[in-house]
Amino acid sequence: MLLCEKNLDEFVDYSLGLLKTAHIVLPKQAKVNIYHHKGTEKLMQVGAMFINVVNRDYCKSLVVMMDGQQYPSHYHRIKTESFYVLYGELIVTVDGVEHRIQPGEMLHIERGQDHSFSTETGTAFEEISTMYVPNDSVYLDESIAAKSYAERRTTLTAEQWKEIIQNA
Repeated sequence: MLLCEKNLDEFVDYSLGLLKTAHIVLPKQAKVNIYHHKGTEKLMQVGAMFINVVNRDYCKSLVVMMDGQQYPSHYHRIKTESFYVLYGELIVTVDGVEHRIQPGEMLHIERGQDHSFSTETGTAFEEISTMYVPNDSVYLDESIAAKSYAERRTTLTAEQWKEIIQNA
């Protein structure tokens, strides 16, 4: 076990399998965050993996979610973003309106719009946005909002990511 925690390792394995099935080439260098808003014990239900490819004035992340997984409702104070689906179906609720996005389709989310996303099938999508800024997400669930940024995610080091993709 690379990450020394069963749920994290299983989620990384699932994500790599989904990306391989979808024929998505992994970036050789990336900062990777695994979000587990309700704790690692509930990662398979609530969370996502963000593979941050570039973060400058613009940002591109590859996001992976497993079937049945959801990402909690939140909004951004600074960031605007667009979701472009590469594989599977992504269900995005924006200001109470549900959008089902298929591969090749895109949805734009403006600063301040409440949104959450989930998948029934497992999905990989690109998040293309303005610069990613830590702690820009405001979560509507008070139990999540009360946790520190560090408590809600696990970051893979460059060395861990390199080892992961070499063994994939």
